[in-house]
Amino acid sequence: MKVYAARDKNTGKLVSDLTARHKKFWQSKKTCQNAIENYNNTSVKYGNYDLELVVYELVEIDNN
Repeated sequence: MKVYAARDKNTGKLVSDLTARHKKFWQSKKTCQNAIENYNNTSVKYGNYDLELVVYELVEIDNN
């Protein structure tokens, strides 16, 4: 399973609050891309981010 996130190229940190409060991850690549595009096309920005799409692959860890 993969999850998608937006990362600031300048700081290397994940960016939250692009679409909803405290949201950092999306299950759909297209939804994450849309969030980044909407941020880039907005005239009033709340941060000065240079965003890129990041893909994470989830691996379940057995605690036994």
